[in-house]
Formats: sequence, C-alpha cells, structure tokens
Amino acid sequence: MGSAVSKHKRKRINSDVSSKNEREVGKEEVEKEEVKKEEVEKEENNEDKPKEQNALEEKETDTTETDTKGVASQASMEPKDIMISYSHQDKDKMRLLKDALEAEGITVWVDEVGLQAGVEFLNKIGQAIVDAKLFLSLLSCKSVSSKYCRDELALAYVSSKPIFPCTIESRDKVTKGMDFGMKLQLAPLKWFNFTNDKPFDSVSKELANEVKDKLQELSSSSRKQQKNDEGKSKRPTFKRLRSKLNVHHRQLSVEGKHKDFWQKFYPDVDFVPWTTFVEDLKTEYDAEIENWYKEGDLDWLIQVLHREMDEDEDEVIQKEHYEEFCTVSGERQEFWQRVQEQALESYTMREVFSMNSSVRIDAIQNLAKFNSSSVIESLLDLCVDVDENVRAVAAISLARTGVRDDEHIMNTIMRLLKDKDRLVRESGCLALGHMKAKKAIPKLVHLWRNDAISNVREAAAIALEQIGGEEAQKAMHITKVLSEEIKALSNKH
Repeated sequence: MGSAVSKHKRKRINSDVSSKNEREVGKEEVEKEEVKKEEVEKEENNEDKPKEQNALEEKETDTTETDTKGVASQASMEPKDIMISYSHQDKDKMRLLKDALEAEGITVWVDEVGLQAGVEFLNKIGQAIVDAKLFLSLLSCKSVSSKYCRDELALAYVSSKPIFPCTIESRDKVTKGMDFGMKLQLAPLKWFNFTNDKPFDSVSKELANEVKDKLQELSSSSRKQQKNDEGKSKRPTFKRLRSKLNVHHRQLSVEGKHKDFWQKFYPDVDFVPWTTFVEDLKTEYDAEIENWYKEGDLDWLIQVLHREMDEDEDEVIQKEHYEEFCTVSGERQEFWQRVQEQALESYTMREVFSMNSSVRIDAIQNLAKFNSSSVIESLLDLCVDVDENVRAVAAISLARTGVRDDEHIMNTIMRLLKDKDRLVRESGCLALGHMKAKKAIPKLVHLWRNDAISNVREAAAIALEQIGGEEAQKAMHITKVLSEEIKALSNKH
C-alpha cells in the first residue's frame, strides 16, 4: 500500500509536535512583559530573534564579567545537587550563595553564563531543573515578578523537587509581589532569610546543612526504591489513585477549623447540589478566600473544584466523591488543605504546560523522568481546560509519558478528536498515533475522510500509519480506492 501522505508532509507534521504547536500559536503571541523591564533594555534592538531565545530575554546579556573558568564549569549538563533560579539583577547575591554552597561540597547549576555558552545551552534550563536533586528559589521583588522564575518554580514543583526559598528582601515585601500560585507554593516552606537580620555566613551554613541532610535523605530513599523495583517491569503504568504531585510539599492546615466541612453542613445527607456546596464553602472559608484569592482567581478555583468533585457531571456533589477528593495516597486530609493543594497542582501544571511557558518544551521532552500518576492525572485535567492551546499540549504530553493501553487516557484523547479547535484535533491524532491506539482507528479514519481541515486529515493519516495493522490498512485502502474511482468518474464527465 502506498503512503497516505508524502514523506515531506510526514516529516513536516510529525517532526516535533510541541514545536509545531508553538509555531501555530506563536504568531499571535506578543513579546513577554519582562522584556520591557530594565534588565532587558539592552536587547530592544534584537526583536527578530527566535522565540526560544526570546523566552530567556530576561537573562543577563552582558557576559563580559564572566570568566573563562566559569564558562567551562557551566558547560557541563551533568545533573547537579541543586539548581538556583534567580533574576539576573540579583546575580551578585546569587554568586555569593553559589560559592557558599560549593564550599560545602554541594554541586550547583545556574544559567549565569548561558548567553556566552550559546542558545542551545539556554534552552536546557528546564532539563537542569528536572535533573537536579533540589531546587533553590532566590527571592526578591524582581524575581517574583518574573514570568521565567515563576515557570521554573512551577516545573520544580511538578517534577517533585524539594524546594528551598531564600529571600534577599523582607518576606512581607517579597510576598506582596507574588501571584496566588507562587504564594501557595512557598508559604508552607521554611524560608532562609539573607537580609541583614543575620550574618550571611550563619544563614548560608544553616542552608548548606539542610541541603546536605535532604540530599542524604533522597539518596537513602532512592536506594530503597531501586531495591523495591528490582524485577519489576520497566514499562510505564498508570494507576488511578489520587496522589501528591510533589511528595515533599504539604499545605498548611486551617487554624480553628476542627470539624469536617461535610459533617458540619450536611451531616445527614449523601449528596448536595453543587450551587449549595459552593455557597457554603465561601461562607465557611471567607477569611481564607479573601487572604489568598482575588475575584478572578476564585472563579478559576471554583471551576477546578467542580471538575474534580462533580465526577458524574450532574451538578451534584456526592459524599463519596468528596471523601475521594480529601484522600491522597491513602491519607485523609482536611478539606481546605486539599482545596489549596488542588489549586496549587492545577496552577503549576498550567504554568508549565501552557503555550507561553518558558519551560514547556523541556518539560514535555523530560516527562518520562517524572511521569507519576499525579502528573498524568493533572495532564488529563488539562485536556478539558478552557484554553485550546493547553488542551493541545496536554494531548501530546500524555502521549510522551510512555503509558499505553490505558482506557481512560485513550478515551480522553479520543474525545479531543471532536474538539472545535483544529489544532487540538490534530494533536489528538498525533498523540493516538504515538500511542499506537488501535481502539482509535475508526475515529481516525472518520477524521481522515471527513475533516474540513487538511492538516487534521494529514495528521489522522499519519496516526493510522503509525498504528499499523490489518484494520488500519484495510480502512485506508478502501478509502483510497473509492477516492480514485470517484476521481476517475469525474474525469469522464
């Protein structure tokens, strides 16, 4: 059987889907708002640079101060003990901290010399985060307002890294500049204060000791995990069990809320209308909501909770589903604690995998390193996101996790074949082809024959070729023969 699409088209469509998506949507994107800040004023004449390079325009452009020895040491992409994320306006403080950690025998990764080392090096920031054992966020008013620093922190959370917040300005001042997602990530953690309140050497020593303790803990845990995994299949699997996205992170409990939310409001019923549930939630946690969420953020949170808890999609919350929501990795948690945790997980996944994320491509390429059940669950949630670009990226990301033959994942991606957005349909086709989802053959054939958009038809054809097998070949052969006969009849007239 001849190829359904030319090799040229196949290469164009199936080369790297994430890059294709970026190309389609990138036409509508404006330059990142950080480009307007002081730290990138030097680059205002470089507007024609590739988007991959623009994504890092916040980074230092003046590399004349960087010595040759620093370039040589940074050129290595070997995994380090800790990765430091920072604003380049804080480079002097970063260097002091880096030197202090390295003096304690801790290996450190920073992108200080990225521009001198080349664009390819700059594009490895996401990989460095995933590969590092720990993540350090150097906090200042500049860094918390940086889209790139927020993206890097979000990826560290999604890839389940222990996070060490280190502030060089007062905590109150820095916190005021954070969005609610960054606050959720950092509020429960111990902060190391590198202001003038304590001597630098004293705080850096305390930090180094805790870093080394955590490294030792991770090493011990890794050895136990390797021992448990001996003899087990290496093929990725997905078990539908609610688990933590970042095992090192735990949201703070709410003081004074001792009684379970459901027991307080609905002690004698097994279900409640969604609208009633929302109103009671707002009443019970009005102070917490006012502290954490602006009006737009609250609307988003309500949508997330609705998606997570109204599993039957009937605008009713079942007590059973409420209990499932509150139970993570077999541990029952307070309701508001789970609300905050769910908000954080949804926020960080969206930050990492959205089209304007500076770490999205690296995250997708490195998914196999941290594709836990919680990551997959979060990607499934993104498949129903209101943003069509997020849905498209989520489909491709699910395919890249390596999990196959899971009915829930396949069904979720197959539903995207009916999406109103053509890029989502195209991504769904290519994801199913990558997964070799035989179950999807009838729907892919339908799209190949009937979709109004040629790119979607081509993607469906590629997916069918990737899946292969007698069923796919037969369906494509019949369609091809019919098309040729119709064309022949048309030519006679």
